[in-house]
Amino acid sequence: MEILLQNNEFASLNPDQQEWFYWTNLSRQKPRFFFDSVVQPILKTYPELQSGYTTSLKNDLNKAGQLPLILPNKKLLAVAQYHANDLAKHKSSPSHNSTNGQTFQQRMIKNEINRCAAENISYGPLNTVMSLVLLFIDEGLQDLGHRKNLLSPTYIEMGIGIASYPNNLILVVQDFACSQAL
Repeated sequence: MEILLQNNEFASLNPDQQEWFYWTNLSRQKPRFFFDSVVQPILKTYPELQSGYTTSLKNDLNKAGQLPLILPNKKLLAVAQYHANDLAKHKSSPSHNSTNGQTFQQRMIKNEINRCAAENISYGPLNTVMSLVLLFIDEGLQDLGHRKNLLSPTYIEMGIGIASYPNNLILVVQDFACSQAL
């Protein structure tokens, strides 16, 4: 994680964005530790979250091993923030499509993210750890897409966009990509 602290892009992020990078990377660098020290206490506090999804999450994190560190990407940071602001400005429901109908793939191409990319969206109270754990649990999503994005060794770059909604709610857009360097 020392590399993250020395990264110029990371240093320019606001504290909420930095927190998302920290916890995402901790979950990838130490997946078993993350389950035991972060997910398990949340499941004890909120037993209603216990399900087959949490059982499969434990198995997936135990099998994951140490994954590559994810570093900030300036283009991904801009596109994630723009998408979060767009949805918040229009008070839209969380969506991978922009309010003008532009798809995730179209946004990536327009912003020169030309290879392997994915997106997670979280909506709720400002609580990075809880939001990340809920993305990992992926309750109700048969393909476990959020979890797969978080645990993909291919993704080594990320952008985080955070926008406020009424009633102290926030929308977080987490955009991932493999290395965009040629």
